[in-house]
Amino acid sequence: MALKKCVFVLATPEYQPEMCSYTLPNLKAYADRLQADFVRIQERRFPDFPINYERMQIYELGKGYDWCINIDADFLIHPMIEDFTEWLPANTVGNWWYSKASNFFNVDRNIYFERDGRDYGIVDCLLATSKLTHDLWEPLPGPCSEYADICLHNGERRISEFCLSQNAAKYGLKIAGMLRTPEYAQHINCTTEEQGNPADIAREKLRSWGLL
Repeated sequence: MALKKCVFVLATPEYQPEMCSYTLPNLKAYADRLQADFVRIQERRFPDFPINYERMQIYELGKGYDWCINIDADFLIHPMIEDFTEWLPANTVGNWWYSKASNFFNVDRNIYFERDGRDYGIVDCLLATSKLTHDLWEPLPGPCSEYADICLHNGERRISEFCLSQNAAKYGLKIAGMLRTPEYAQHINCTTEEQGNPADIAREKLRSWGLL
């Protein structure tokens, strides 16, 4: 029986529409290659939180899937990238990369980080969970105001990553890199203005891959 997969991309209508005109078709093509559904998250369900936290909608939207794949809208995926769901263990969260939680969050006296002891800090831009690790997407129980002081850098922008990192610690989830060919995942990174216009970067990358 084929695994049921879904690629989720958070992209509200006002978010970088010119860039998304390049990235979203590319990500949809990736979903098609995986024989996965493609869901664009556009509506706000957590209006008190920063917009990037809306990826926690995957907790409800993804409950019927064997694999949920979260990709930021400022990513491009090369057509030759491997299907990581063929080799990543179902009991392991796939992450693009991660670092120490204590570098980004005030984890002192946090029972979950203290008990877990691994100090995993998860980056939220490219993630994959199976039905065995779906707890990673569990939303925080309190309002946004309870968590703003926990993040040491970039303030509320990090609450999404705090939520994911705390859930990994809370449930003792295994973490591993999800890509054997990371060079085939291009992060445009719209938050870094000095890199140039995101739409221009996306267009040129697709041209370099022979896709335009």
